[in-house]
Amino acid sequence: MEEKPFWGNFKETIKRNTPHFFTMGNLALGVLALLYALESQFELSISLILIAMVLDGVDGKLALKLKVSSELGKQLDSLSDLVSFGAAPAVLFYAMYFHQAGVAGLLLTLLFPLAGAYRLARFNIVSGDASCFKGLPITIAGGALAAMAIHPVLAESWPALLLVLSLVFLMTSKVPYPAPKKGQQEANPFIFLAFYMVVIGFIIVVLLVPELVIYLLASYIVFGFLSGFLKLLKDAEEPLLSLPWSNKGNM
Repeated sequence: MEEKPFWGNFKETIKRNTPHFFTMGNLALGVLALLYALESQFELSISLILIAMVLDGVDGKLALKLKVSSELGKQLDSLSDLVSFGAAPAVLFYAMYFHQAGVAGLLLTLLFPLAGAYRLARFNIVSGDASCFKGLPITIAGGALAAMAIHPVLAESWPALLLVLSLVFLMTSKVPYPAPKKGQQEANPFIFLAFYMVVIGFIIVVLLVPELVIYLLASYIVFGFLSGFLKLLKDAEEPLLSLPWSNKGNM
């Protein structure tokens, strides 16, 4: 078997691992967001979580574009998401607001990453319609929780408890949320370009007017839920809420 020259192997290695660099960057930002939240540097922690959202979106699209998708990348992405959009936003929100609610705040803080972990595990083992996500993606839920922390009027009020519970429910539910179709992303360069235009726009919003992020994410959450709920009522035979103990066949 003819061996490739060093430069050929090197280029192939870089190509194969490029999406992983973005995934590890996502994880690194999540860990930093946790540390800064513990040090009460809340604005910086929020910004890191929102930037991690960008890296999380980029790594998957790069893997598709470079045709280097792998099981390793899938698992690494899930572990990174659990830290950046499960643990980090929950700890941030607890440090800013929920610590005032005593045991109830502590339990709610624990519930959020637990629901996110279940959502990620289910995503990794369930194959289905590639045009939609089953349940609210943890990236959107965690980003929304972090963005909500920017608005004290919203976060310090009692509806914040209901909003967090709603995110927990939506993550564990089977309500289909819209997702770009894999085939279209690979075949249509305009979709790929449009995605990065959206990424650039999101970065500008995060840097200049982060207060608007919650409205962007809320739009996806609400309209996605309404369209998904109607679709589920039409043709779904499964219950809206998927709990670990309800899936006996997966044990």
